[in-house]
Amino acid sequence: MKRHIYTGLLLLGMFSVSAQNKHTAKADKLFDDLKYVAAIGEYLEVIEDGNGDDYVTARLADTYYNVFNTRKAEEYLAKVVATTEDAEYYFKYAQMLKANGKYDEANTWMDKFSAKMPNDARAIAHKNNPGMVANLLADTPKFKVNPVEGFNTEFSEFGPVLFKGQVYYASARSGKGRNYGWTKEPYLDIYVSDYDAATGGLTDESVLGSKVNTKFNEGTVSFSPDGTTMYFSGESLDRKAGLFGKKFKKDTEGKSTINIYSATKEGDEWGNVTTLPFNNENSNASGPAVSADGKRLYFSSDMEGTIGKADLWYVTINEDGSYGEPVNLGKKINTEGSEMFPYISSKNVMYFASNGHPGLGMMDIFASQMNGDDFGSVRNVGAPINSGNDDFSYTVDEDSQKGFFASNREGGSGSDDIYSFEQIVPICDVDLSVQIVDAKTNAILPNTSVVIYDENSNKVADKMSDENGFVRFKYECNQAFKVEANREMYSINSIDIAKTDEPDVMETLPLTPIIVEDRVVLNPIFFELDKHNITAQGAAELDKLVEVMNKYPVMIIQATSHTDSRGKDAYNMALSDRRAKSTAQYVISKGIDASRISGQGKGETELINKCSNGVKCTEEEHQANRRSEFIITNPDETFKKN
Repeated sequence: MKRHIYTGLLLLGMFSVSAQNKHTAKADKLFDDLKYVAAIGEYLEVIEDGNGDDYVTARLADTYYNVFNTRKAEEYLAKVVATTEDAEYYFKYAQMLKANGKYDEANTWMDKFSAKMPNDARAIAHKNNPGMVANLLADTPKFKVNPVEGFNTEFSEFGPVLFKGQVYYASARSGKGRNYGWTKEPYLDIYVSDYDAATGGLTDESVLGSKVNTKFNEGTVSFSPDGTTMYFSGESLDRKAGLFGKKFKKDTEGKSTINIYSATKEGDEWGNVTTLPFNNENSNASGPAVSADGKRLYFSSDMEGTIGKADLWYVTINEDGSYGEPVNLGKKINTEGSEMFPYISSKNVMYFASNGHPGLGMMDIFASQMNGDDFGSVRNVGAPINSGNDDFSYTVDEDSQKGFFASNREGGSGSDDIYSFEQIVPICDVDLSVQIVDAKTNAILPNTSVVIYDENSNKVADKMSDENGFVRFKYECNQAFKVEANREMYSINSIDIAKTDEPDVMETLPLTPIIVEDRVVLNPIFFELDKHNITAQGAAELDKLVEVMNKYPVMIIQATSHTDSRGKDAYNMALSDRRAKSTAQYVISKGIDASRISGQGKGETELINKCSNGVKCTEEEHQANRRSEFIITNPDETFKKN
């Protein structure tokens, strides 16, 4: 790489068909009485007796669904959706597929549901967030990289820039002039080739005209958004002189420097070459890069005020064609080393090469999201783009996620070669570390189950905490998540992870012991509006109760359900009773003997605050009254020591 030239160079009701008959009467009665576990057995007997039909299949699907037996519910719902046109069954089936980790299939059925119910809020949410895409990123390559077949030569090719279906680049392939002393290669010219987006191939090369290319070195280019102005770097020549009269403008040490020039389109050619006002005889300016909105020109320079050997700077491009004063991008971008070859993508991501930021070897390519004058965290784009050698001059079409870069890695054709790439996962990701601890003692809790959910409550990954209580996740930047921990004899707890583009985030997640005096304390059991069937959230909480009851085999629980004071008293009492009995049925379905748990609705008879009928209260105050309680009715016997 010519560093001497270019130092800048992302519910649930119950529904069944109505076709009950004498064979299903007993099962139906159990179902209607919310005795789902017993109902399952009776419906299965109906099938074994040869009297099964679509109605029985649907009832089994509903029953397994209501006790959140996801595998069985999926099995029977698959049979239901094969024959029904009821969109609600499509939705249920999609939910069970998600619960069982079959995200692609779930998306297919949510698409079908959405097609039938386009105005349903669930359908709208699905269409706004299509697909259950895992946001956690594994430590795998983010790119597929290939050499550009039949393109590179024994000489240098670098600085590719995609623009309007073509790629501009610098190359010494012409063999013009004497070999340049440092590289022992001919001088560089600016070329353009046609770009085949399907194959990544570059063909039909042509060299830009003599108003741009001289008998000395010219390098990388950039264009105004409208394509009428081209900026390029080249040696500090007196370009107003005739072709054979051009002379170097030299610094105080008698050496030529690198300058940035502009050129405008004159028919099919580039002309009216002008040196930019911030060039000077004692510093280099190179690697021009126009911002996506065309209002700034970024470049690399070692001018006065540079932090390292070469920094990234910008000037404002004013509406009258003049330029502002150079502004250094600061220490978040620039280092004591060299920052070069800036490129601004259509999504305002700045890519650049640096040997000052931590990398894999020599010069690596980095990325930072731009937001006005602010820059996000600087990210190494990783292998296989970066290697142990010089990797630089990155350009990308953000729509296709395809582009080019240059490298002098082993296996190439010449000094610097141009490679094509396709980005396969996001560049910007976050390493999240969460330590699980006991809320009272702060002791670490290894072997704890941890699940991470995206901001749409989709499960994207689960892991177990390691010997030091840590779980680690990698995910795309600027995503919000919830991390939930679940451990035997502790209440489930979760923390929210805010959006960030910082590379490392560390959090602590405390868990509280589940038994407090004569109660088993769970997180709130949430039900859908006016529903009593157990949801996924409720099932996860009740599984903790099952764990406790298995650990203490003589424990007897009374499950009570409470409402707030809004609504009619009788309605609240009936609804709470259905929910309490549904709760008990779920626990029984998990193998707990029916004699050990009972459910009783309390309605609004045991409010824990002032919010009785007619009293104005906040939503938070009403929420406090909507609760489930799990009372140990025989604590002495349960915890009796042998």
